Amino acid sequence: MVSDLSPSAFQLLNAWQHGFPLEPRPFRTLGLLLGLSEQAVMDYLQRWQDQGIISRIGPVLNPACMSSTLVGMHVPARDLNTVADWISALPAVNHNYEREHAINLWFVLTCANEQERQAALEHIAEHTGLLPLSLPMIRAYHIDLGFSLVPHTKSTSPLSPSKGLPALGSTERKLLECSLQGLKIQADPFKPWAEQVQISEKQVLQQLRGFLEQGIFRRFGVVLRHRKLGYQANAMCVWTVDKHRIDALGGELARQDGITLCYQRQPCPPHWNHNLFCMIHGKNRQDVLTHHAELNNRFDLGQLPQEVLFSTRCFKQRGALLSPAHHD
Repeated sequence: MVSDLSPSAFQLLNAWQHGFPLEPRPFRTLGLLLGLSEQAVMDYLQRWQDQGIISRIGPVLNPACMSSTLVGMHVPARDLNTVADWISALPAVNHNYEREHAINLWFVLTCANEQERQAALEHIAEHTGLLPLSLPMIRAYHIDLGFSLVPHTKSTSPLSPSKGLPALGSTERKLLECSLQGLKIQADPFKPWAEQVQISEKQVLQQLRGFLEQGIFRRFGVVLRHRKLGYQANAMCVWTVDKHRIDALGGELARQDGITLCYQRQPCPPHWNHNLFCMIHGKNRQDVLTHHAELNNRFDLGQLPQEVLFSTRCFKQRGALLSPAHHD
């Protein structure tokens, strides 16, 4: 599908994962830059959104300003669909996958603070009768910088510190919550947010730029879905690495092509001892396994305890939301 696009349409899909124009008529600006009309830009984006290629146009939050964790659960096969559906319905869950492992359900829990996160974990344990293994991130080496559709010189960037989320009920928090829903594809897409928050469009744009400068947003732009673009195989690759080596190794892995995420997480012994995680996406399973083997060889990882967990089903995938916590 991607290979059939015109150069300007490909640029629209690939290049504008970052630096989306924060101005009143952003699609007109993109059209001028790409040699397309404003309507053509909106038509492309709307079609891709309808097809599920684009998840949304909006921000990716900096995990450093929230309390999030990756959670693994061993769910009996007979109960997996029921438990996965219940987990996916929780507002604080934004990604939820089945993976090939005894610990077969993996989801991301994103909360405003640690107390809310702990309450959610306790609620999950009580409702399911299962043990949720919480693996919070300690350090990010490469995260949420987009997904390039072409070979390129890879840049990595550690998570910038953030002063935290705006206060509940504040104008800034209301705008943040609006933005996480994604832009409507219309000529003046920031106007609905201005009307909802009851501030001017100019103030909306100034505040969104402020969120980027403050490190609350990791990026603002087109958010893609890998599978819809032909990257059907993805695996969470994990190693148990000595604490004296993990930062150097994480930095090296983060710079490799094909690594879309790379971070250190807190293990949960004795159930889970691995502490270095990276995601590898490929067109097929063999591509991912070949890439994993190359990494093991290049960085002398073969003797480390390790596993490759392919995802088999995606139950839920969306950006984090900050709606008030409630339990179903």
